[in-house]
Amino acid sequence: MSNLPPLPAGFQLETKPPQQQQPRQLPPLPEGFTLETAPQPRSAENVQAEFDAMPWYQKAAVAADDVARSIANGATFGYADKLAAYLNGTSTEEERQRTAEAEMRGGSATTVAEIGGAIATPVMAASAGASLPRIAASVPGVTGTVARSGLAAVEGAGYGALTASGYDQDIGEGALMGAIFGGAGNAAGEAVATGARKVAGAFNAKPKIPTMDELSTAARQAYDAADNAGVIFTPQATGRLQTEIIQTLTDSGYDPALQPGAAAVLRRLQDLQGQNVTLKGLDTLRKVASGGFIPGNKSNNAAVSAIVNRIDDLVGNTQAGEVLSGDATAGAEALKTARDLWSRMSKANVVTEAAARGELNAAAAGSGANRENASHQAMKALRNNKSATRGFTPDEQAALMQAITGTPDQNALRLVGKLSPTGIVSGALSSGVGYQVGGPVGAVAAPAVGYVARKGAERMQEGFVQELVDIIMAGGSKAATQARPNAVQAAIDANRNAFVKSAAAGSQYVGSR
Repeated sequence: MSNLPPLPAGFQLETKPPQQQQPRQLPPLPEGFTLETAPQPRSAENVQAEFDAMPWYQKAAVAADDVARSIANGATFGYADKLAAYLNGTSTEEERQRTAEAEMRGGSATTVAEIGGAIATPVMAASAGASLPRIAASVPGVTGTVARSGLAAVEGAGYGALTASGYDQDIGEGALMGAIFGGAGNAAGEAVATGARKVAGAFNAKPKIPTMDELSTAARQAYDAADNAGVIFTPQATGRLQTEIIQTLTDSGYDPALQPGAAAVLRRLQDLQGQNVTLKGLDTLRKVASGGFIPGNKSNNAAVSAIVNRIDDLVGNTQAGEVLSGDATAGAEALKTARDLWSRMSKANVVTEAAARGELNAAAAGSGANRENASHQAMKALRNNKSATRGFTPDEQAALMQAITGTPDQNALRLVGKLSPTGIVSGALSSGVGYQVGGPVGAVAAPAVGYVARKGAERMQEGFVQELVDIIMAGGSKAATQARPNAVQAAIDANRNAFVKSAAAGSQYVGSR
């Protein structure tokens, strides 16, 4: 800024007063046009007062519309307001203002309606098969609450992003919150359903599992009943049996050198040619065939199995002239029962002997701290022994696999159990880790927590082995070891998927909103 010369004496500088700015006048609108303004939100007091002043029939209509609006918004993840604006020729802001006023009038009722709508869509989609946890249920290996909750989190992320888009919110944040609350809701729903089922079945009478002595007694009685049936087969029966076995083996490319187990049975059949044979004699022949199983020799074992099936077919389906005396039907049923009972005892002995070997190996290790791992290894060795596990039912095979691999819960305990002090070195390391994490308290707590976890894993492993034995003793079906569900449990089972999906969907919607 330049410096002005000083004014002469007696003069002063006058300044022009600032002019006041006149408000800018907008030009008038063309004829027929009006200026629209954004809807102004009203207070909850005004909205409620207006509602209270309505006659009862108008209140009912408004309340029904409020609930329907809330359900529609929940079911469409916020897109109902946008759709209504398009159909009614209004703006989305106007429709959202109406929805906000509906929430003011309805309070918790409209909130519940909105969440119910948000639950209905995913539940209906899941019932139609469009749900990740449900689709994954048919995929081998995808099992357990953790896996299903993880998939529910992925699905929740999708629904959360959709909800955020419907309400014009941040899609990334909506997806994140939907994933967190969707996974947590699924886990909580499964926990509640499982807990409720256990509580409902707390007083159910469990089936009695027969003991080894009881099975042995029943087997002897069944064999006696088979003998007492007095069944004697004619040479015609043994001749037919020999012909059918030879034909079956010939069709499969029989070679005595390659299938020695089958060859032994054929020699026995030739010795019986032209003679009568008792039911017990045929059962002995069947035992010879079963004993011809050779691990790894698939052709021999297939031939042996075919021979056993032919013998069973003869005993259970005799033809005219093949029974000299006795009740063949009663004898066959008694013999079938005896074989089943004897098979149960044999398989149970195989498992208990394997478990005992595991205990012995753990004890031989010194501290005995690896009992649970030794049991896993013993069960693994049993499964790899095809001869020992021949005849195991699908439920028995599944229980054996559980005793080998454990469950996620048991494996988590095994991991924490590594902090358990099993000797001087491991005790020092465990305390050292605890001290680094939690100071003096951690140095004491870490070994204690590890010990408790290790014992818990051992108890679970013992339970898995016992469950396998129980399934075998009960006849090979897991269902036979479990109490029949009562009416409440049946209702929970029938609606479990819908309940868990509702918990996940409701949690996801609330979290993403």
